[in-house]
Amino acid sequence: MNDTIAAIATPLGKGAISIVKISGNNALNILKQLTQKQDFTPRYAYVCDIFSNNILLDKALVIYFKAPYSFTGEDVCEIQCHGSPLLTQNILQACLNLGARLAQAGEFSKKAFLNHKMDLSEIEASVQLILCEDESVLNALARQLKGELKIFIEEARNNLLKLLASSEVLIDYSEEDIPSDFLNEVSQNLEKQIASFKDLLDFSNMQKQKIRGML
Repeated sequence: MNDTIAAIATPLGKGAISIVKISGNNALNILKQLTQKQDFTPRYAYVCDIFSNNILLDKALVIYFKAPYSFTGEDVCEIQCHGSPLLTQNILQACLNLGARLAQAGEFSKKAFLNHKMDLSEIEASVQLILCEDESVLNALARQLKGELKIFIEEARNNLLKLLASSEVLIDYSEEDIPSDFLNEVSQNLEKQIASFKDLLDFSNMQKQKIRGML
């Protein structure tokens, strides 16, 4: 987790721009060497020349995200260069020559998860968003990426803990007169929670069918 990784973040092919992303403790130092510029204010965009061994490669837009306020929670640098596959590969190779390691598939998201920037449901949503071609699925995945599923799970957990505490009261004081309103409230809350789980499961199964149809 302490090493610095780099990868091309956009699909390979000719286009207006390509993005090379660097993440790790050495990311800013690599950016400084690539641009021959020493001062970068976090979250500001700079137009810089990009060099490799003092050879000019491109003029690009670069942004520095200081840890922990980045996608991975580490120092992250983005180089938005012209969208030539050869040029993009050359810039990536320059990053590797300066000490970065080629990122494995999904490694940026892995770092985000390990640094508590995203949970598994949000990572899953981000992957499915990339593949999505259905409008209704797209909206559901956007809500999941925002954290709505995580909020639902946290609320359900808290509610179940309350129901567990209420059940323990019923067991511990079973020989005493317990108000019927209390029993009804516990039963109704449990039924509501079960219904919410069923609704979520039905919705999830429906979305999975749509996603499978796109693959």
